[in-house]
Amino acid sequence: MSSIWILCLFTLAAPAQEVVVEVNLAGCQEPLALLKFDGSKFYPVQSVEKTGEDQYQVRLPKQETSFFYIGTSRSNMIPLLLGEEDTIRLSGSCLKIRTAAVGDSPLNTNYQELKTEINALKQEGAGLIRRYQSKRDSAGKAAVVADMEALDEKKLALLARAEKQHPLFGPIVRLNTYLSYHNHPEGYGNEIEYFANEFFGLVDFSQPVYGQLPWTFEKFQEYATTLASIGINAERQQQFIEGAMSGIAPGSPAHKLALSGVVAGLKQRNSQSFAHFAQAFIDVYKEKDPDAAASMYAEIEQVKNLMKGGSAPDFSQNSPEGEPLSLSDFRGKVVLLDFWASWCGPCRRENPNVVKVYEKYKDKGFEILGISLDRDRDKWLAAIEADGLTWPHVSDLKGWQNEVAQLYGVRSIPHTVLVDAEGSVIANKLRAEALEIKLAEIFGE
Repeated sequence: MSSIWILCLFTLAAPAQEVVVEVNLAGCQEPLALLKFDGSKFYPVQSVEKTGEDQYQVRLPKQETSFFYIGTSRSNMIPLLLGEEDTIRLSGSCLKIRTAAVGDSPLNTNYQELKTEINALKQEGAGLIRRYQSKRDSAGKAAVVADMEALDEKKLALLARAEKQHPLFGPIVRLNTYLSYHNHPEGYGNEIEYFANEFFGLVDFSQPVYGQLPWTFEKFQEYATTLASIGINAERQQQFIEGAMSGIAPGSPAHKLALSGVVAGLKQRNSQSFAHFAQAFIDVYKEKDPDAAASMYAEIEQVKNLMKGGSAPDFSQNSPEGEPLSLSDFRGKVVLLDFWASWCGPCRRENPNVVKVYEKYKDKGFEILGISLDRDRDKWLAAIEADGLTWPHVSDLKGWQNEVAQLYGVRSIPHTVLVDAEGSVIANKLRAEALEIKLAEIFGE
């Protein structure tokens, strides 16, 4: 009898060997999956079992805590830290999984609070930079520099707290801790050099933990995007980026996250350095991850087509009347592909400029093809009428998943591509005065 009691007590005392995620998401029309991210892709770890009406469950073995995602697609998922807690609850709507509530998880609650603090410090820093730039007197600038120093101290205090809170939190904060140039200018000739060399100044990429953090991808994407936005040439961009990555072992998980982030950031800015780093990715991962390498090669070809002189990809999409229209239908004319949406404020504010150039050049061999990223047909048509957009329009009403927008690598709107009469790309992202100047050049005004 005593041995039975001992066995029962041992069973009761034994820690749970599984992590269970209880999911309550209303209105799921697509299957849910548990995924991970390796830099090049989100890949499924396992399916999510349906246990009842709007009820789902995930079970996985206890393991070292890392980032997972639950969702239906890349644009509709939520990150979760899983591995050490027994039971976690997720509840909300399947239409907006990203905003679902996470319960019974002190770890994920603490992570969300940490992200909030990181974002608040980032916003405070951006505000101080704007204040500094607005000051014209040395006393005013000095006062802002003092506030920047106080902000640096808050960042370092957050880092100290995070490192005591959880093994993943310290590295996350290190990736997000960039100290002010005006308080740490030693050894650098200008702020660009300081940024390029000190953006990751508190990070030791030899630590394996950085290969577990999607933040590594995000921060290298931010780093590359910034370098591509500040007016330095491609050679200098490449030198800085390669320097930032020099401490990361090629082929390691951290390297894949970092290099993928760099490629994404450079592509977003249409940087000439994109092809250099995309090819570097292919060279390292063509055997380790042939699918990712093949996808990267396709991206290089897409970007080549969209560069000046490239052949603009043809496409067909339906007009408001349901008739298919293709880019090739307008061969013989200079065509402006105008990616926009009724809900896009900057697009609507730009429309009067587009109307003006259309009226000026429409009888001289110029055409516009509007490609809407709307989902609501009525709002799309109402905006066309309200803004007086009398040129041809198409949409598949898939929002950001618009197939033409994806074909053309559109990451933000308004976005334009100017195509010549033979179907070659003349220029990208022309707006307002820049568009007027280019059209005047083409039509001899």
